[in-house]
Amino acid sequence: MNLTLVEIQKINAVQLEIFKEFVKVCEKLNLKYYMAHGSLLGTMRYRGFFPFDDDIDLLMPRKDYDRLLKEGQALLPEKYFIQSCETEKEYPLAFAKIRDSETAFIQPVMKNFNVNQGIYIDIFPLDFFPENTVTQKFLNLKNKLYTIRINTRMAYEEKQPFYKKFLRQLSVLFYPSWEKTVQKRAGLYVNVKESSKVVSVGGKGKERGMPAEWFGEGKKMKFENINAMCPAMPEEYLTRIYGDFMNYNPAAKYMDDQNRVEVSASIYSTVESYKTFMK
Repeated sequence: MNLTLVEIQKINAVQLEIFKEFVKVCEKLNLKYYMAHGSLLGTMRYRGFFPFDDDIDLLMPRKDYDRLLKEGQALLPEKYFIQSCETEKEYPLAFAKIRDSETAFIQPVMKNFNVNQGIYIDIFPLDFFPENTVTQKFLNLKNKLYTIRINTRMAYEEKQPFYKKFLRQLSVLFYPSWEKTVQKRAGLYVNVKESSKVVSVGGKGKERGMPAEWFGEGKKMKFENINAMCPAMPEEYLTRIYGDFMNYNPAAKYMDDQNRVEVSASIYSTVESYKTFMK
């Protein structure tokens, strides 16, 4: 689905309200978080959403992330739902979302899952990354294998190379339980000892092995009308992911002749629940 900037801004407005409630929970529980990915890019360049960005991405140290999953739901307004593989059995991702259950953002790839599909913000756990390169490669391989198995239920287009379809079917033999495989991937780095590097299992590949000092205690920066916590060294983080981040403009690459950009949803609504569209 291609949307105009105005349409995406309506989605952003819902996400901003979710984010405000998330920040309140973090302040009540004294939890640490950081703006991440395109959200940090928008913070640095626009003091808010990057134009045409259709989500908010956050990172949380593992202990804070786990506490959010355990205690956060009770502190949120009723319409907001913390979604993870622990709160919804069919949820396929290694990181959490907070959804607005009174809205809709239905993604084609998720059509096989009976899960909450409201507008959301993403929350990625931040774990320690092993110093040993052999261990790094071993865990990266396990991540790939788990992902192949998980993708057997994802509704990808049929136009997939034969070898990918074959690997997915083969993975069922090695990992019979889909639900347990999702849980294993979500906790892949949980038992890694404290190190000078960090990783986000559900995040971008370039995040693997980032120096922990880039995050630290963090620092507050303006994001729309919120003082949001960001990594202590945001320039280093953004350079690792985007290179020349001050001139990076992903929207220009994907914009059609009507000044619209593709988003990952096939159906969205800021006023109707996802349940309306899934009957």
